[in-house]
Amino acid sequence: MDKDNVNTTDILPQLALRNEQGLSLMAIIGLLALVTIGLAMFSGTIVRVWDRQQQETEDRELGHIAKGILTYLDQNKSFPPNLAALIPDYAPYSTSQISRNARGFSRYLVLHPTLGSFQNSTGLQAGSLPDARFLVISHLGQDAAVSIATPADFQAWWTTDESANPNLKIYRGRFASHFFSLALNPQGNGGSFSIHGQAVHSNGGLLPTQTRFHLEGTEVGFDENDTYITPEVIFGLTTNTAYWFNPTCLATKRWNPLNPVC
Repeated sequence: MDKDNVNTTDILPQLALRNEQGLSLMAIIGLLALVTIGLAMFSGTIVRVWDRQQQETEDRELGHIAKGILTYLDQNKSFPPNLAALIPDYAPYSTSQISRNARGFSRYLVLHPTLGSFQNSTGLQAGSLPDARFLVISHLGQDAAVSIATPADFQAWWTTDESANPNLKIYRGRFASHFFSLALNPQGNGGSFSIHGQAVHSNGGLLPTQTRFHLEGTEVGFDENDTYITPEVIFGLTTNTAYWFNPTCLATKRWNPLNPVC
């Protein structure tokens, strides 16, 4: 064939086909790039939405757990020793669900260190009421590794700002409002009393003068005998209350909320 007489009608379709194939390949590559970028953006959005939902769920669950803690406190007149103690009566979770968050990291329950040896029968002094607090701490990204041994440690966690770390969740609970004061003021020797089942006998001596705070509903009994056996007065503490023991009053009227009237 003469090179000078090449049939252009044969070449043009081939060039067109090659151009179409090239454009198709470029279009596919471009489309794949767009899909990849879109998936990256979409998956990032999905992850953020999922994280936010789990954070909101954790907030709600810590709130439910905190309500269970306060209910436990009111009914048992003591603080739960751990989160598992709330199961099954005080929180709607299994033992594994309450002790770990949705991502498998531990939740921590911490009572203010000054209340670690709290006994309702002994009660709290007025100066300890501001310490009637607890923390429930959870982290959705790692183990929170909570270690609180001193009031300063507790306060550091209490004042932690979680806004910069939304995976860190801290529920701060107060329960000072669950206490009422009971004041005892003997006017002479004798008498006995019981608070939350713990009897105090005068054995003929002078009972202690004190004002302590006990949990609402605490059972209190007053006996005119020097050894607590059968109380003349018994009640559940529902308000701030003061009682005096006066051995000069008539029998059955020696314990009285009025002073100096028998």
